[in-house]
Amino acid sequence: MNIVFFGTNEFSETILRGLIDMGQNVVAVVSQPDKVNGRNNKVNFSAIKTACLELGVPLYQFNNVSAEGEEILKSYSPDLFVTASYGQIIKQNILDIPKFQTINVHASLLPKYRGSSPIQWAILNGETKTGITIMQTVLKVDAGDIYLQREIEIDKTDTTSSVFNKLSTLGVECLKEFFSNFDYYINHPIKQDESKMTYFPMIRKEDYLLDFATTSNQIFNKVRALENCYFIYHGARYKVLSCEILSEHGKSGEIIKADSKNGLIIATIDSAIKVLTIQPEGKQKMDAKQYMNSNKLKVGDIINNS
Repeated sequence: MNIVFFGTNEFSETILRGLIDMGQNVVAVVSQPDKVNGRNNKVNFSAIKTACLELGVPLYQFNNVSAEGEEILKSYSPDLFVTASYGQIIKQNILDIPKFQTINVHASLLPKYRGSSPIQWAILNGETKTGITIMQTVLKVDAGDIYLQREIEIDKTDTTSSVFNKLSTLGVECLKEFFSNFDYYINHPIKQDESKMTYFPMIRKEDYLLDFATTSNQIFNKVRALENCYFIYHGARYKVLSCEILSEHGKSGEIIKADSKNGLIIATIDSAIKVLTIQPEGKQKMDAKQYMNSNKLKVGDIINNS
């Protein structure tokens, strides 16, 4: 079959390479436009663009694929469109182009966790399972019929990056299964149970700020999910890159311990968080115990993000 692939990030790259490695005929790729770094005006290529340049696959980067891409995509006489973390809403004029249809590789067990950040939200919510859904793409976000699903465990040590890697590999395995039994799957779709549907929005910049007036488990999950969380102390930003939960207690946001022996321990609403890896503003990430040698954070102070 002639396949046009739609994707942008590293998850997409793994899926694209998997399709090519399994012998699928990827005739073209559609990705988001290049981004320009605001600091130095340097153009940053997406993971997909870098892969296409290496693999020699034709690449199109439409600002709006539905408005700009119809005739070009029709010229490839595609049998199937495959999407994975593409990043644009695809309208019906594009969905109608392939002989069969457009399928999506979605990183959740639909109908749960519809939306653009399913891995992050699953970890934020303390889920112990997630998975891959191969589904039909329709106009309503992640609401199409399901062809197949596979699940994996989310361990307490998992972060978004580790789950991301597991799911991208699983996504390739699911596509192998899908294509090996294509006639069966394409003719036996399963409707989603709308009564079990959950939808979560895109992660916002303000979501990365840690609030110590929440539970230790919420903070622990947030650090795992967003991987770049921070708090503000005396006007300076401190990123918390890893932490663990302790049974100690204090006022919410209170610095309980801050020394090279114990590291940095901060009280939450129900117990405490021990910061394991920290990145002070303007510095490299480091072991929190190492940073406590500087005595920048004082025991008894309250972190109120100001």
